[in-house]
Amino acid sequence: MDINEERAIRSEIEGFIRAWNAGDVAKAAAFFAADAVRVGAFGDIQHGRDAIAGALDMFLHHTMPGMRLRVQPGSIRMLSPEFALTQSEFEIVLPDGSMWKGYAVNLWEKREGRWLILEFHPKIFPPPLSR
Repeated sequence: MDINEERAIRSEIEGFIRAWNAGDVAKAAAFFAADAVRVGAFGDIQHGRDAIAGALDMFLHHTMPGMRLRVQPGSIRMLSPEFALTQSEFEIVLPDGSMWKGYAVNLWEKREGRWLILEFHPKIFPPPLSR
């Protein structure tokens, strides 16, 4: 893999996390392609950057205000010079200190020199089964 492309993708991921944790919906949505698709952790689906921004706004400001996102470095697999697949574990830390863990698989596309999220698929792990 081209180390420069990996660095560029990781830089985009870090920027997305900063925007998310700041509650900056416009900035977070700017990491998505205009025709991106988001399949949320709870099964909701949005098509297009504007719809994704609406979902992010609802999540960050109404459903879970004050939550923080932590993402493990994960893996990057280059599918072609223009497409990459990222996989990583993440944690959502709520203001009360409780935490949800999950896993995300995302498809990125390089457009006009910048890596953008084309498909966003975060999933939340269910709580452990009690025996």
